[in-house]
Amino acid sequence: MKAALCLVLMLTAFGSARADDFDHFLSGFRAAMSTRNFEQIADLTHLPFLFENRELDREAYIRAIPKLFDLSVSRCLATTPPLPEDGAQVLFCTPYAFYLRPGADGKWKLEAFNADGEDMP
Repeated sequence: MKAALCLVLMLTAFGSARADDFDHFLSGFRAAMSTRNFEQIADLTHLPFLFENRELDREAYIRAIPKLFDLSVSRCLATTPPLPEDGAQVLFCTPYAFYLRPGADGKWKLEAFNADGEDMP
């Protein structure tokens, strides 16, 4: 019985820490979007990043940021609520869905985006 209680408490603590990690990541991500801090946006993105059928390294990604995150999308990303989906948190900003996931190191990052729009809620 004690072992089961211990396991439940550990899982609860892990889930809470993970939620805190995501909240911290999202706060920094939103701040970077609001201020258009391209270096910080790159720090919060899993690289290489697939964009226009090319894997972009950090320098190429930073050059692509103004096109990918125009002012309208940046404003949306700074405020839209995340929705959980298959271990990710998704930010929907027409016409894109942005997928945020923890990496192998447990740190949350922008992993990908979908320009299809059919996943929109």
